Amino acid sequence: MGDGRAVLVEAVKVKALEFREVSKTFKSGALGRRVTAIKDISFQLEEGEDLAVIGPSPSGKTTLLKLIAGIYRPDKGEILIFGKSIVNNLSWARKNTYYISQQMQLNKKLTVKEEITYFQELFKNPISRECVEMLELVGLSERDYDRRIETLSETQMTILKVVLGLIKKPKIMLMDNVLGEIDQKIIEGFTKVLNSIEGLTMIIVDKNIDLLNRVCEKAMILIDGKLMDIGKVKDILSDYPYKYDVEVSWKHDVDENKIASLGYPYQKIGGMVRYYLRNESELKEAMEKIIGEMDKIMQVQVSGIDLEDIYYWRIYPKQLNEKNK
Repeated sequence: MGDGRAVLVEAVKVKALEFREVSKTFKSGALGRRVTAIKDISFQLEEGEDLAVIGPSPSGKTTLLKLIAGIYRPDKGEILIFGKSIVNNLSWARKNTYYISQQMQLNKKLTVKEEITYFQELFKNPISRECVEMLELVGLSERDYDRRIETLSETQMTILKVVLGLIKKPKIMLMDNVLGEIDQKIIEGFTKVLNSIEGLTMIIVDKNIDLLNRVCEKAMILIDGKLMDIGKVKDILSDYPYKYDVEVSWKHDVDENKIASLGYPYQKIGGMVRYYLRNESELKEAMEKIIGEMDKIMQVQVSGIDLEDIYYWRIYPKQLNEKNK
């Protein structure tokens, strides 16, 4: 009987977040022409799943987060948080989500302690062990709480913003391009603490692909407001036809024919060329060719495929496919 009850509980377990054919438009220009920011998007997230939202600007990423936060109302479709409609339960939805953006301002004349105390009183929650650990990662132990916020580094202020949001104990945390300022030296420790918080579902928009790779188990790709792909990162990567990329920074502008002469699919992004290889054999062969051109090259970097490659692959498919013919 115990097993039967467990199956029943599993069957009725609601999703942390569900979009059902959601669309959102805005008026643009003096004529009031409507522009579509989000078009017919449907997806689901389980509790505790962390989602990276990637895509060019603009593609609807911020609009998506603001719809979840209850800042915007959908023109069409339905958004559910733990089975409750955001539109019909707006106060409840706002209580259980927290949205952080680059525009969020801290009161820089206050001390760290004063800002934390204000949020503790506002949300009627104490600061958690995980929040204390995050602050310690950036050199803010309890004895430093008397420092004015205006004296903090960008990384310290970013971590403080995240901590203030976590004091609310939201079910869903929405982070809109706030983590890019984090110092690379603390990313590993920060993501470890972030991932240890039980029951928290995070949806993150950020240009810091390394951080997204570490934090998020799922990824969504938006282009022109349309959902192009969503799934577990490992599944998306396994569907990708390449296993390695080699980034080559040339000393001077190089003729396109010279770049193509290596014989591998590539994308040119500014002054950098990224070559794509299918296996270790191709990687070894490509590196031998590149070594022969080292007098013309400033830097070479080899890595396995990650979300950044998927991002460029989906956004600029023709650029890659044309070279792959």
